[in-house]
Amino acid sequence: MQRKTASLEDPAPAPADMHAFVRAVELGTLSAAARERDVPASQVSRAIDRLEAAYGVRLLRRSTHGLSVTPEGEILLGHARQILGSLTDLSAEFESRSGSPSGVVRMSVSEIMADAQVLPSLAALAQRHPQLRVDLHADDRLIDLATEGFDLAIRTSVVDNDNLVARRIGEYRRAVYASPGFLHEFGAPRHPEDLARMRCVTHASRGQLNRWGFLIDGRRTQIAVNGHHRSNNTALAAKMVREGLGVGRLNSAAVCDWVSRGELVPVLTEYQDPTLFPIYAVMLPERRRLPRVRAVVEHLAGVFGPRRKQKDMR
Repeated sequence: MQRKTASLEDPAPAPADMHAFVRAVELGTLSAAARERDVPASQVSRAIDRLEAAYGVRLLRRSTHGLSVTPEGEILLGHARQILGSLTDLSAEFESRSGSPSGVVRMSVSEIMADAQVLPSLAALAQRHPQLRVDLHADDRLIDLATEGFDLAIRTSVVDNDNLVARRIGEYRRAVYASPGFLHEFGAPRHPEDLARMRCVTHASRGQLNRWGFLIDGRRTQIAVNGHHRSNNTALAAKMVREGLGVGRLNSAAVCDWVSRGELVPVLTEYQDPTLFPIYAVMLPERRRLPRVRAVVEHLAGVFGPRRKQKDMR
């Protein structure tokens, strides 16, 4: 491509075009970047065409196998990220001056936490910050914040990534439950070893969740449990336990309302493992500075924090 000589009359490339280019590279295809923005793929393609015309270089090689970045595209990618980061800082500065967080926060959380804790709290968040909007995605999958365009994720696993910032916003326990109907038909386990002979509900894809912790003779012990029924979704697994399909080890905070209504009954309580599991708010470093993201994190710290924990343990 012939390099064009820039003039003062040439318009500067729009930040939106740079963002489209960066996201196309990060996601690997123009169509993926278009789906994220809810626009036609041709609109993303035109954005990249405008950048190539503005700088007189080829940025991407497009083929049936996907995208590859040219050397010139790599240079622009680095600068575009810096420019977009500076614009994020500018947005944060103006948000701070306005005194009211505003804009959209894209958040990922497991379905069971979304149903039981996050969703019921959003009305209070909206009342406190009416200019703030939450784009809530409920999924057990560990999303990639950078490539999938999320501002925030709520996780209960250890965060081991130098490119992410994690703030501990709460804790929860796991305990074993069954429905009244199941207990009427099959009886309650009297000892953790009884689980080997009982119908249990386990996780289909996260094996670590199928090692149930107990306190036996004063010692923490893990027992591997085989599921008669399984699900790859923790919310669905909890509902399977509620429907009487088996005994399950569940997030106590997420099912406390079912327990209070008599839909679930704690079992093996004398062997309950007292271990507390952390809840983290995970962010990209540049996103945590945004007042709208900070406002959501502070809100969630109240949802998952000590006051909620005390309620769950009563």
